[in-house]
Amino acid sequence: MPSRKIPPKIPAVNIYDDNSFITEENSRREQAADSTCRPEFPPAEDRGFNFQPFNVPPRDLKVNPLPQEPLQLFQLFVAVSLVESWVEYTNNWVASLHESGVIDSQNHELKDGSRLQKWTRLKVSDVYIWLGILIYIGLHKETRIEDYWKTSLLGDQRPTYSIIKFMTYNKFQLLHRHLRPFDHTEFVPDERFPEVFQCAQPWSDLIQYVSTQLLEPGSHLAVDEGMIQYEGRSHQKTTVQNKPINTGFKVWVVAQKGFFLRWIWHQPGLKYGPVGVEPTKKRRTGVGRGRGRGGRGRPARPREVEEVKEVIEVMTNRDKVIPLNSTQSVVISLINMLPPAVYHVFMDNLFSSSDLFLSLRQHGHGATGTARANCGIYKDLAVSKNKDKLGKSGYEFNEIRVIPTADNQVSN
Repeated sequence: MPSRKIPPKIPAVNIYDDNSFITEENSRREQAADSTCRPEFPPAEDRGFNFQPFNVPPRDLKVNPLPQEPLQLFQLFVAVSLVESWVEYTNNWVASLHESGVIDSQNHELKDGSRLQKWTRLKVSDVYIWLGILIYIGLHKETRIEDYWKTSLLGDQRPTYSIIKFMTYNKFQLLHRHLRPFDHTEFVPDERFPEVFQCAQPWSDLIQYVSTQLLEPGSHLAVDEGMIQYEGRSHQKTTVQNKPINTGFKVWVVAQKGFFLRWIWHQPGLKYGPVGVEPTKKRRTGVGRGRGRGGRGRPARPREVEEVKEVIEVMTNRDKVIPLNSTQSVVISLINMLPPAVYHVFMDNLFSSSDLFLSLRQHGHGATGTARANCGIYKDLAVSKNKDKLGKSGYEFNEIRVIPTADNQVSN
């Protein structure tokens, strides 16, 4: 593929990588109201003939020594200190409801018969029991939540669940409704980091930190989008068709052998996606340490903003600068959040293009991915892919054709 000219103006920078820039040229949005986009290039007219392979030494994922007891392992991800803060936040929240005479943030009246009238101060052990019941319920399916607490009657035989010995149905429902893993008095107005993600960020940070302490990533990684089921009201909710969970909060994930290592919250309304920021905007510090979107570092000083502009000016004068779209830039960001090493990144056709693969190569990583006919692959391969939809590609069974890009750096 012939090298494309660098746009005279870089619209956005990648806040996880000072050498990466973002443009929405040659991209197509998946949905009008969502910044997720695919690469869209015409088939390449030129090709190379001497592909230069990029070697990624294979490394297996290494699991570091784990605690002896399952509970101790669980409490690494749900730390006692974290739960203690939840208990404080929740008790303060319920106290504020009682003081205001309401049962929720919608200011519905607290009546004499309200379940909230039976609230007793929450303890750390209550939260762990509640979490255990949630896990149990996820493994043993019943039609309704209350069915777990019902016992057998004459002519109505039911399974008896041991969880009813540890927590009443009313208390479970009270916790389910009012547990607060965040301080409701300390939200920070931030259009780039909405309240719904601020609520989950401390626990999210802990899980990611522990994951990369217990596991040392191997060489082969996968990057993809994931969905967290949520059907309530939120501007951050999105729908992705043909997913097992198609509605909820979307996260961008780097994973290995089923383990999620790092992730970034997706925000559908952001112009340049979850990792893009306009050069004139103040950038967040701390994100390069792998905190994920929303690390609460200090604001950038004026000089730092000027330095961003200087980096852009210097980098755009180099021949090898490759602006990516906002969704492809997530791949670079996620890899940068991992321990420094050489990785081989696998992805699907939402991300794949010769530009992204060349950018990953410049960052010291290999890449493999599925491709669409309109992602800039060589013209003969694009024709074959379109014919393949009708079963007429002309390829023999198990036949492979490899065509390098014009610079011999990426193989189609």
